[in-house]
Amino acid sequence: MDVLQSGVYTEFTWSRNHVAASGSNQVYLLVEWRGSKVKPRNHIANSRHIAEEVQLHLQLGSGVGLKALYGCKVEVLNELNCTLWIGSLPEGEDRRIVLEFEFASRPSGTHPIVTALCTYKDGMNRQVILPSRTISLQFSNHTAVHLKKVDHRVEKCMKILQNPAVLESALLAFERGYYERGEEIIRRRADEMLLQAIRLGDADYLEEAEILYALSHTFINTYEPAAAG
Repeated sequence: MDVLQSGVYTEFTWSRNHVAASGSNQVYLLVEWRGSKVKPRNHIANSRHIAEEVQLHLQLGSGVGLKALYGCKVEVLNELNCTLWIGSLPEGEDRRIVLEFEFASRPSGTHPIVTALCTYKDGMNRQVILPSRTISLQFSNHTAVHLKKVDHRVEKCMKILQNPAVLESALLAFERGYYERGEEIIRRRADEMLLQAIRLGDADYLEEAEILYALSHTFINTYEPAAAG
């Protein structure tokens, strides 16, 4: 973990430490922010947020594509550069996003993938620019690379961050009068979360499943009576 200024911490975690040199997709990078507010004596904080207007500026390496992202909004500047809008970092809370990359084939070895530069405003509304960091990844021609398991924590964050988009699709179906389709979308996703919770004994997956099942009932009870009336 890298210690940043103003009590803010960030961490980058790949879903796989080694990927195929022949070219890969579905490789994910988890980015996390957390912080603890330092309160000087006689200081009155202006905000309960550690950081406001957090942005992550990315410059992609050669042969690297940003296929999808979860948990933030993006402003694409050109083929290699984009800005991710993270929002605020509340005191005592974490923020997570997941980036999905795809890579062209390249020689075996360690290659730079993306250079990341984080900016934000601190509790005194001062602009903070953190040192940039280039994040690399190991590429290999060894056949065993295909057998390596995905980091479960990165996979979990990715799946949970996908749920808002699933709910948007379901809500759109309900708004268009396709109630069975909308219910199917939510319940299928809830079932997936429940199966992961049972398989891994993970309370976070279980919580997501319970939320999705509850939202399924809420949507049905909201839209079907309105249509009948």
